[in-house]
Amino acid sequence: MYRIYVVDDEPLILDGFVKNPVFAENGYIVAGSSADPVFASKEIRKTFPDVVFTDLKMPGCSGLELMEELIESGIDCEFVIVSAYGEFEDSRRFFRMKGFDYIIKPVSDHDLQDLLGKLSGKLALKKAGGNAVDETPSPELNMMLADLRENFASKQSLEALSTKYRVNQNYICHLFTRHLGTTFVSYLTMLRMNKAASLLKNTHKSVKEIAGLCGYNDYFYFCRVFRDYYRCAPTTFREGSL
Repeated sequence: MYRIYVVDDEPLILDGFVKNPVFAENGYIVAGSSADPVFASKEIRKTFPDVVFTDLKMPGCSGLELMEELIESGIDCEFVIVSAYGEFEDSRRFFRMKGFDYIIKPVSDHDLQDLLGKLSGKLALKKAGGNAVDETPSPELNMMLADLRENFASKQSLEALSTKYRVNQNYICHLFTRHLGTTFVSYLTMLRMNKAASLLKNTHKSVKEIAGLCGYNDYFYFCRVFRDYYRCAPTTFREGSL
């Protein structure tokens, strides 16, 4: 299970996060929590969670300041900002610091589950060494992962994998959930979005060209997926990476 740490100066909101069953249902465990960002910073450096959920505005230390402090101290984890609607003005700074995502209060179970699905895909890749092919106890899944990493820009579907490897679609879903803690769609989207982000940061290719290289023939659909994933438009992401 992936380990998370939650920081929020409002005790009721903090308690609600800590006790939310959606985390356990999606393969996460709350390894620690605090209403004091200064204390949280010290604990996080000792416990090394996979993800830090932090409130944006807190007395003495904002969520962005906490994130910046932890990154500078060498903590390698994903960050999710929790903010009230309309208060997250500095999103560009957050994504420049490689923040994963932000979520708006009050946080619904549906929104949280959606975010955790995307997050699981990122963590699975991260634990496998970034661009390395994931190795799992399942030889069948390993072949599928190698195939997806090599051909993520091609048309991919559960049905196609099922036919190619002669296994049931439900069984494929089971393998992804059991060994990677994510879904086929989330994993494939992660591969494509990672490539898109890399091309936006490191090349001068047009957004339309990048969409095609990442497996999206529909430019507008690519922009929508990218915005849902990174919470900003591809052009904004590129500007923030400069």
